[in-house]
Amino acid sequence: MDKEFNLQDRAAGGSWGLKHTELESMSMMQCDTPEYDEFVKDFMKNYATGDAKPIVRLARRFCDTWPIPKHEGDNSSGRPASPSNTVRVGVMDSSFNPPHYCHGAYMECLGIMKLMPAVGARGQKAWEEAQVLGIDAYLLLLGSENADKKRTGSGLEQRMRMVDMLATTVVSDMTTDTWHLWKNRDQFDATNLHNMAIGMTNTPRFVDKCRAVTDLVHREWARHMGPDAESPRVLSYFAMGWDTLIRFFDPKYYKEYPQELDEFFANGGRIAYSRRQGFPDAEVNAFFERPELASYLEYIFELKLPKRVKHISSSSVRLAVRDSTQGVRDIPPRILEFVNNFQLYRQDPSDLSQVHPA
Repeated sequence: MDKEFNLQDRAAGGSWGLKHTELESMSMMQCDTPEYDEFVKDFMKNYATGDAKPIVRLARRFCDTWPIPKHEGDNSSGRPASPSNTVRVGVMDSSFNPPHYCHGAYMECLGIMKLMPAVGARGQKAWEEAQVLGIDAYLLLLGSENADKKRTGSGLEQRMRMVDMLATTVVSDMTTDTWHLWKNRDQFDATNLHNMAIGMTNTPRFVDKCRAVTDLVHREWARHMGPDAESPRVLSYFAMGWDTLIRFFDPKYYKEYPQELDEFFANGGRIAYSRRQGFPDAEVNAFFERPELASYLEYIFELKLPKRVKHISSSSVRLAVRDSTQGVRDIPPRILEFVNNFQLYRQDPSDLSQVHPA
């Protein structure tokens, strides 16, 4: 089965053709749609089985030419006149339990290229590459399974709806005095953040996710440019926190180490990490100075997230919801409304094994 879901034409709006004033006036709950329940059930049935190959399936494109950015002045066919032969995708892969402003800030930080080199000359090369190249498209990915965590707190159907709400916030919330990193509409337009898509993946391993994202971009490219068009080179910039970066280089997550690490980077995988708040610089530098990482530093760079979002985590949001503290401000209002309506994360966080019905 090769069924592709695309919910962009429903009432919440998804086409860049809609005026931002129309998007801004959307009801917070218009992002919530039972169609995501169907999407998740179909995905789990057809792609989350033990023998399924790694894959990414899209639930919604916010720009109908994704992954090719479309701007005012492009021709009516939806095909930019001369798309680049390299597509750079900013990927936020997470359990989204729940999504929050820091998830969105990772995407915006990629877009405005607030980057720093990792360590040394190779890290400097990664920084220069990223500064020059920029991101063409963005992808929020909900995983059907996690290498370390059991699924608790909320069901996948609910998380998929909340991922839509986060993406809608990034794409359509033009209020610059909130959490956004961009300063004006021109800077927002330059980020290509409007070229957003959301979906699911069935693999917890980054080497497999990278391959699946490349396959997805090639399918979408052929759909827009024609089956005979030459496939582009795909660079996938995976945004991740410091703890995830540490796990990325842990041999226990690989069948063949370091060969699969080499494959990830050779296939266009890139890492855009943010260090944990308050983490000592000396420990960060010591990690990157490990000899076995030397050949990978040119593919790694640091995202300089603003202090106002660096403290946010899904676990801190769940605690804030349970205790009704100020931390509930760390998620977009439309997501908070959804959480409250479904009474999510209300039990003790040490007993979050119950999955609430959608």
